[in-house]
Amino acid sequence: MLESAQTSPYRELAHLMSEYRKRQREGEVVDTQDYHALRDKLAHLKSRAGGETWSDIWEMVDHYLDDSVKTAHPLYFNQLWAGQSEPALIGGVIELLANTSMYTFEVAPMATVVENEMRAVFAEQLGLSGWESQVTTGGSNSNFLALLLALNKTLPEYKNAGIGASQPRVYVSAEAHYSVDKAVMMAGLGLGALVKVPADTRGAMDCEALKQLLEQDKANGKTPCLIVGTAGTTVRGAFDPFTTLADLANEYQCWLHVDGAWGGAMTYATDERKFLTGVERADSFSWDAHKMLGVPLMCSLLYVRESGVLARSFNLGDTSYIFHDDADSHDLGPSSLQCGRRVDMFKMWLEYLFYGHHGFTRRIDHFMQLSALAERRVEQESALELQADRWINNICFRYRPAGINDTETLNRFNQTVRDRLKAAGSTFVNQAYIGDELTIRLIIANIDVVASDITRFFDLWMHESRQLEQEWQ
Repeated sequence: MLESAQTSPYRELAHLMSEYRKRQREGEVVDTQDYHALRDKLAHLKSRAGGETWSDIWEMVDHYLDDSVKTAHPLYFNQLWAGQSEPALIGGVIELLANTSMYTFEVAPMATVVENEMRAVFAEQLGLSGWESQVTTGGSNSNFLALLLALNKTLPEYKNAGIGASQPRVYVSAEAHYSVDKAVMMAGLGLGALVKVPADTRGAMDCEALKQLLEQDKANGKTPCLIVGTAGTTVRGAFDPFTTLADLANEYQCWLHVDGAWGGAMTYATDERKFLTGVERADSFSWDAHKMLGVPLMCSLLYVRESGVLARSFNLGDTSYIFHDDADSHDLGPSSLQCGRRVDMFKMWLEYLFYGHHGFTRRIDHFMQLSALAERRVEQESALELQADRWINNICFRYRPAGINDTETLNRFNQTVRDRLKAAGSTFVNQAYIGDELTIRLIIANIDVVASDITRFFDLWMHESRQLEQEWQ
């Protein structure tokens, strides 16, 4: 009887996971409800808290799954990640089952070996063999760590005395991820230390403008500390010119970090890999494998060229209770800003064992083919327009109703179409801004999406847009 009570929840979980996966392509992408309606569903369960019944648990699980966005649905195009790969999903479950932490080898022996092997595999693929690396909690965390590394390198007294009167400056594309803004604030520099560099017409950093800003700051007694290049910007998917950035970083003696959270996956692309040319000259490089590789969140890496700089920057305080100064230590904790850390690389390891390099290349090339298909559909529809050149799998477009030309009305029209489709649950796509123009940003990153899904999305978009156009007229 005891054995049955212990094992039945796991059998139920396995059945539930299997059934949920089967339903991912079916029905609505999301059943849109407001916050208070969702909270009301929990009220009766909350009143029974402490009842110790599995029926309450499974009822809550049903509510959670029924009212969550189906991020693996083939018409979910909203974020820079979607779907999930089954080997990696299993790896994520096993990570939770073992429930270990990555700070010491003695508490995470096999996990340490697996992580070291997987980081080496990616380093070789990226052309960064020999670089040190650390698994992080995501791209935002990686960018923050890169800033701390840059400050420790360019300001020798930063670790003990802080920034003092050095007035460090951080340079980033105006189209870079907002996490860099947060990083300078968290590091105590203040947002005034962040210099936004204009982008060119394709969305890449304008290096001539960057050089002028560097020269101007240096002449005014500022300290150029960090240049952040982006491999795949959030909206347009643009790639900065990394070779030129490396030349400027050398000239002005500052750290070069490349944020490859999104576009780092192009290391597996047959044609688009050329966009990563020059990243091997950076001082640090980050990548989120949980984006295009379909690994469940989180799975992120930060690579650093200089040996020992991670430990010198982050191994602080009395750690004798956890790190025991073994001369042959394989502990990963001393080179991390975190103490407790999940085993995020086991799921990636299973993904790699199942698909390998060639499987990853087929996947990324498939995304590029689907993106080209989406681009052609926009070009074929007279009422649609591309608002940005396509670099990779970011498709930025909008619908132009007849007779409407002012930006504010076009923005409101496309926002309304997007919101209607989401409310109906038929598809879920994101919006952003390029300058003052609202753009519909279609992201193709789900390994289960096929050409017919792209066709279906645009059919839905065109139908809803035409209907709204008639209403407005």
